[in-house]
Amino acid sequence: MTQIPDFRPDLAAAHQWVATLMDAVRPDQWADPTPCAEFDVRALLEHFSCHPAKIAATADGGDPRQLPAHTAIDANRPGEDYLKRSTAALDRWADDTLLTRTITAPWGPAPGGLAVGAYLMETVAHGWDLAVATGQDAEADPALVAKAQAVADRALTDESRGSGAPFGIRVEPPAHAGPTERLAAFLGRSWNGRR
Repeated sequence: MTQIPDFRPDLAAAHQWVATLMDAVRPDQWADPTPCAEFDVRALLEHFSCHPAKIAATADGGDPRQLPAHTAIDANRPGEDYLKRSTAALDRWADDTLLTRTITAPWGPAPGGLAVGAYLMETVAHGWDLAVATGQDAEADPALVAKAQAVADRALTDESRGSGAPFGIRVEPPAHAGPTERLAAFLGRSWNGRR
């Protein structure tokens, strides 16, 4: 990936996928564990809920690191609420020049297009977390996952893995793993029904 692709349509598709997963979460699953040790299902939904504001702030020249990592979500219509706010946030990226402009990404200065790609990677990865935690089909569109994987391949360093880092040490995926589960394993995630 020498040039940064336009990940905006892919992020929109990932938002759609995650919104569908959110709407299928049963009320009795909100306290269930997820592959993210610090999040139960409710906390994961609230983490997703903070993303639209961060995406919008990044486009507007703000610092997404100054925003909360969790925000309230409509417990009755979480997917609809998330998709409405995510769509409005992506609308802030309509100016194509944002993709090549240096902005403040969640990790610091970066081209806008790479920041959108990082949001794509995080959305797909957390979508997998939510799906496996709630017993849903955890495989997103393989073409979408391939783009998220390309971002991960380019962006992840040894320094971004391990204790206190954003991502875990890479784990070996099961032999039968699909692309989304392989991405999750690359990011240090695994799932056997427990944390």
